[in-house]
Amino acid sequence: MRRFDFAIRLVAAFAALAVLIVAQGLLNRQIATEAQQQVVRGRFAGDLVSGLLELSATKQRLRAWSLRALIGAEHEPGDGEMLRAQMGSTLEHLQKINRQSRELDDLAGASTDDEDDLDEVLHLLSGSVTALKPAIEAINAQSGTGDARSAWASIETVFDKGAGRDLREVLNGRIATETAQLAIKRADADAALRQLNRVSAGMTLFITVTGMALAFTIARAIRRPLQQMAEGARAYEHGRLDHRIPVSRADEFGRFAASINRMAQELSLRREEEANLRTLLEQQVQERTSALEVALSRLRASEGRRLSLLADISHELRTPTTAIRGEAEIALRGDKDLQDYRASLTRIGQAASQMGSLIDDLLMMSRGENEVLTLAKEPIDIAGPLEEALLSAAAMANQRSISISTEIEDVEAIVAGDPMRLRQVIALLLDNAIRYSPEGSRVEITSGVDGVRWQLTIRDWGIGIEADALPHVFERAFRGANARLHRPDGTGLGLAIASQLVNAHGGWVTLESEGGAKGTTARLSLPLLTDHQILPPQTTETTT
Repeated sequence: MRRFDFAIRLVAAFAALAVLIVAQGLLNRQIATEAQQQVVRGRFAGDLVSGLLELSATKQRLRAWSLRALIGAEHEPGDGEMLRAQMGSTLEHLQKINRQSRELDDLAGASTDDEDDLDEVLHLLSGSVTALKPAIEAINAQSGTGDARSAWASIETVFDKGAGRDLREVLNGRIATETAQLAIKRADADAALRQLNRVSAGMTLFITVTGMALAFTIARAIRRPLQQMAEGARAYEHGRLDHRIPVSRADEFGRFAASINRMAQELSLRREEEANLRTLLEQQVQERTSALEVALSRLRASEGRRLSLLADISHELRTPTTAIRGEAEIALRGDKDLQDYRASLTRIGQAASQMGSLIDDLLMMSRGENEVLTLAKEPIDIAGPLEEALLSAAAMANQRSISISTEIEDVEAIVAGDPMRLRQVIALLLDNAIRYSPEGSRVEITSGVDGVRWQLTIRDWGIGIEADALPHVFERAFRGANARLHRPDGTGLGLAIASQLVNAHGGWVTLESEGGAKGTTARLSLPLLTDHQILPPQTTETTT
């Protein structure tokens, strides 16, 4: 037989308890309704008795008034009609109470013939009260000197006779009957209230006992599985993941215990995997340590190459120095015309420019990889360094018959930077574009503001950069195959220096090339300063 889930059994138990409580409420309501009806009947009976007694008393006062009026005693003429009207009002009230009592009995299905008798009596008395009106008028019309005895006899007939019945006996009998009914109905009401109390107390006791029994059963049913789960939790807390909670039930507790057991098994597997991963990580650390040792060896070898490069650059300085000395000696002979002097001076200038570039590269290399470079940053208009770099590049472009076209946006672009370093970066990019372009070609330069950045683009149609060399162009001392063939005397330091300077200014520089003599596009981007960001001049240090 399939066992029900604990939740279903728990809901069923509380539902049964709720049904008992509702049943108690309904039963109490029914008994209370019956008791209320008995109380109302008793109240109606009491009102009837009180009304009939009041009617009898009023009738006696009216008889007394009539007698005083007939014998000529002192009396108020209007009291007779007032007392008769009071009797009529009392009769109407009694008839209303009788109707309400009849309606209540009809609803309860307990209508009796006694109510019909009362209705008949009230109707008879009402007719008697109506018949008293002319008799009272006749009494008021007498002067008190006539035959009082005969007048009283005729009036007494109206008071005491009606429809051939003695009204005094009828009224007194009805009073006695209603008094007896009042006692009976009060006794019924008391009995109904006692029954309500007994039933309510019995049902309350039964529901209390039932609730306690359900609570005991529920507590007994959940105590054992909770103890087992607590033991399992303590075992897992101390790391004993091999512990398993007994699964002896098919309800929620059993399923929960099975789920906890599966979780413990999964944690055990994860612990084993973690141990394996730790072992693997230790192996990887050892491998990385070995790799770092190899990298350190390569770094030491690279340092040797750097020193060798410094020696090469120092050697290269001799070439422009020798050229300058030779041209100066020739110019000092004094046997040349003006055109020859100008040509010599031009060659001296070119050699000096070449020597200056070599000296700059040498100084940068001599600082080492971690040398600190000081930048004197201040808010400047980038148009100034750009114009100075263009003027310096124009002389070299003219010598190589290379045309320079510019499309510079006429807008103020304020950046935080070192004017000398920014001019050096722009001049280096222009120098590369001119040096690696064939004679007679062109270089296009565009600049402008794009959102919150200033953008500079330099496009040439030179030798280009091969695809495999493009990712390494910003590395120190790197030169592609095309660059080495076109210009063997280069050092491969310019772009690395330019990239570091641009990064120190918060910008970036990129090179794009398709190779195959299709040229190269250099892009330089620097962040603009807004009004609230403009600061006084400051010094920033960066590594080269």
